[in-house]
Amino acid sequence: MSALQVRQMTPADIPFGMELKTLAGWNQTEADWRALLGYTPEGCFVAEWEGRPVGTATTTIHDGKVAWIGMVLVHPEFRRLGIGKSLLKHCIAWLQQRGVPCIKLDATPAGKTVYVPLGFRDEYELERVETVARVNGETRIAGCQVQATECDAEAISTLDNEAFGVSRRPVLQRLLGEHPDLCWTVRPPSFVLRPLEGFLLARPGANAWHLGPCAARSPEAAEALLCACLARLAGQRVFADVLVNHPARQLMARYGFAPQRPLTRMYLGCNDWCGDPALTYAVADPAKG
Repeated sequence: MSALQVRQMTPADIPFGMELKTLAGWNQTEADWRALLGYTPEGCFVAEWEGRPVGTATTTIHDGKVAWIGMVLVHPEFRRLGIGKSLLKHCIAWLQQRGVPCIKLDATPAGKTVYVPLGFRDEYELERVETVARVNGETRIAGCQVQATECDAEAISTLDNEAFGVSRRPVLQRLLGEHPDLCWTVRPPSFVLRPLEGFLLARPGANAWHLGPCAARSPEAAEALLCACLARLAGQRVFADVLVNHPARQLMARYGFAPQRPLTRMYLGCNDWCGDPALTYAVADPAKG
């Protein structure tokens, strides 16, 4: 492996990252790469083989406690040389040197064969589902309102922290700032001092709109959010990553979402900040949780 070198990724490498993700058929955009570089600039890497860029990997650290490894991509001409495994080990070592106690990722079935020998354990199963959005009427919850708003950042962050397990405010702020028209919340009337019932954020992708994160305190709240979002994106292809054996999967099926591929959420180290998966109706992104 003397021909392999791993270096820090820079914005100048984004076109190369886009080339790799296009070859893999993934959904990320240039804005997603810029965001990943912004969250943890020193923790994004490019692998070079004899001076040529051939692979990428990113890390995103949430609140110093939980880190995510994502965008582990290797050019098809350089696969089966151990480059992906070397990138993964580099990310793990980099995060452990910084004292991050929990490292997570979302694994494809092929990826699991690499991650398990390195000590990663299953947390739960996910499934990517997709559909063409269509208007299905409007679902309401007694005494609550569904609204598109950019004014609920604090309430969204509070509920997301409860669902995800740690604060990921920079991720939420980026989504709210770049796509304020793709944010929906369910909340009681303003005069009732109760927590947010749910929220759903969406963003554009290269192949489809991506729905998530979405957290809700009831299936009814989740359905109201989904209806509002699908009405806004009617006629367009949409993806979501949902927990298997969760009300979210049945909800998505009722609205025409079909399975695309399985994923497994895995962790290395402790898992002391696992949040409340029961509240999670769609995860944010396999690249950052």
